[in-house]
Amino acid sequence: MQLRVPAMMQSGRKAILQLSQKKAKSSDRVGLTLIDNTLAIAHVDYRNGEPVLIKCEALSLKSEKDAAQTLATLVEDWQLQDKQCSFVLNRKDYHLHLVEAPEVEPDEMRAAMRWKVKDLLDMKVEEAAIDVFEVPDDAYRGRKMVYVVAARIARIQSIANLVNDSGMQLAVIDIPELVMHNLTRRFIDDEHGVVFIDLRRNGSTMNISHHGDLYLTRRINTQLEPNAMQSTDWAALKDRLVLEIQRSLDYYQSQMAQSPINRIVISQRELDTADMVAALNEALNAEVVALDLSEHFERETELTPATQQACMAALGATLRGATPKAATELATQEAA
Repeated sequence: MQLRVPAMMQSGRKAILQLSQKKAKSSDRVGLTLIDNTLAIAHVDYRNGEPVLIKCEALSLKSEKDAAQTLATLVEDWQLQDKQCSFVLNRKDYHLHLVEAPEVEPDEMRAAMRWKVKDLLDMKVEEAAIDVFEVPDDAYRGRKMVYVVAARIARIQSIANLVNDSGMQLAVIDIPELVMHNLTRRFIDDEHGVVFIDLRRNGSTMNISHHGDLYLTRRINTQLEPNAMQSTDWAALKDRLVLEIQRSLDYYQSQMAQSPINRIVISQRELDTADMVAALNEALNAEVVALDLSEHFERETELTPATQQACMAALGATLRGATPKAATELATQEAA
């Protein structure tokens, strides 16, 4: 199950996080991120079930304070008024915890987890917006586990204000782990299990999925600059990265009792995608390939490696709720 949509509501001055998804009024979807003073935005229109990328851009800001005016200008220039927007949180805006689920009804899970994780939070539980998403039943040898997402209500409210004040409508607040999973479900074959890794300077994210389900997600601490392979520290960085990846693969196989993974996909990097693929192929006992989103999206705009890296989360956010491509193709074949 994926993290469902939090819609902001007001009760007096207190913002409450609710799990309910707004029904899209049109086929247009907008994905948005704000990370390290970079505003990344993607506008996708669905035509005959296929996502068509209309525009995609990453804009540098002097500070986050400039985001409101910049976004409002983009909404006017791109004619995005009243479009539904999916905002992807920055890694520093939330915490993710894997915990054992209590035996409660599904509609009581979020409230139950709020108190189960209160001692893990770096904020008062009353200040936290809490959401959960499950892992498959066979992931932990019969133990029911869930991922708990915790973010400050004040931050969630500021995001809602930013998006709604721009002229768009906030439909989804998402996290990088799940927008990466959107990309996997739509564009990557995980019938036999697959690893999808996003490598970047502020830390990397690694997902393992199988048959469309997200089994494991973790953050990789190795920080890789766009020109990491030109660094004098590259040998040490590579060893550290390979060790972190291999430990996760071993955990998935031994502790989660799953079949070995023999395919790893990395997202596009700004400068060194092909060389990174070659280096990891040499160091790991798995086939390593790159996901080039320019080959998967029908496009009305250019999608360079640099744009893909800057806008990957925004692009993935536009795929929430979309039928996986494999399922679409299967339905078409059955109809024929």
